[in-house]
Amino acid sequence: MDYFSNDKINEGDRRDIAFQMVNALREVVSISRKLNQPISYEQTLDLIQDLNPEIYESVSVLLDRKNESDWVKYYKELADLQSTTENEINPVDLIENDLNELNSIALNKDNKRSINKRIRDYENAIEYFQPRKISEHKILNRDTYIAEREDLKIKNKIYEREEFIDYKLDSNNVLRLRLLHPDNAENIIGADLIYEHLDTKSGRIRFLHMQYKTWDNKSLNFKAGSLNAQIEKMDKNLCKAGYCSNDKGKKSIKGYRLPYCCAFLRPTSKLQNSDSKMVSTGLHVPICEVKKIMEIEKSLNKKNVRGKNVSYKIFDELFNARMIGSRWLTYEEHTNFYEERNLLDVDNIIRLHAQEIIV
Repeated sequence: MDYFSNDKINEGDRRDIAFQMVNALREVVSISRKLNQPISYEQTLDLIQDLNPEIYESVSVLLDRKNESDWVKYYKELADLQSTTENEINPVDLIENDLNELNSIALNKDNKRSINKRIRDYENAIEYFQPRKISEHKILNRDTYIAEREDLKIKNKIYEREEFIDYKLDSNNVLRLRLLHPDNAENIIGADLIYEHLDTKSGRIRFLHMQYKTWDNKSLNFKAGSLNAQIEKMDKNLCKAGYCSNDKGKKSIKGYRLPYCCAFLRPTSKLQNSDSKMVSTGLHVPICEVKKIMEIEKSLNKKNVRGKNVSYKIFDELFNARMIGSRWLTYEEHTNFYEERNLLDVDNIIRLHAQEIIV
């Protein structure tokens, strides 16, 4: 039994971690495909099913409801009110009756913008009640042959159990994804995302690490759970270890770019139950700024991170433009980073590891 399906663990905690993982995967696709808007949650769940059907089965139960519109709620209540013990009313039947009536009225008529909007609302409401199905048109192109190409083979494997799936991107680059998770609940400390640019021609790698944490009412108590320990861990392994410095070990930067910041805290919203609307904030707060806030505040909130965070609208673009993220590392430096810090232990953390291979 994996973590997400373990009913001995609080369902809310499992749901929080599942939603963190979904948000991390959305971010991966946004970065790799250079999207202005992230893909939908439904498309993200499709991708989880492709990566790991077992995890998908567990996660889809925790996040089993698509976002409910006002019309979905209305027809669910209406069906419930009209239902009796002898006759249960299906909300879809009610929607279809009203939809058919609108379609017949609006047929071959002009000036029907509001009517057409209502028709789309009804159609989307009907779609809500349909069983979740895997899209026939994947958001990413999976191609079995690309894993065998010579230019995609990495000599220094950072995981002993090398299990991954390759996807072909529009840029002809390749996105290599690993979804690693422990079975032991005590080892869960967050949904950590590692995103790397791997240049096969120069033999160099750059990365960024993001720690996803769930906050209540837009506030993160630094003493709650493992947050303080995790921030200290990232500060030690990345910031103090010099991965936010240039090749000469200095924070100062020659030329125009932001600091070589590669460690971020990524607050995500809390889902109260399985049919809660899946919406998350897009703050990316550098760990060094989090540390400064910790010195004078008891918690992190929207007010004290103002002017110190990067929004989702520009974060991905900055990383792809090589304006943020670590400096370029050699394969050897990259491997040593993981080995020296024992970060290869997959039983440590739920981790989504993404490598965009530049070919």
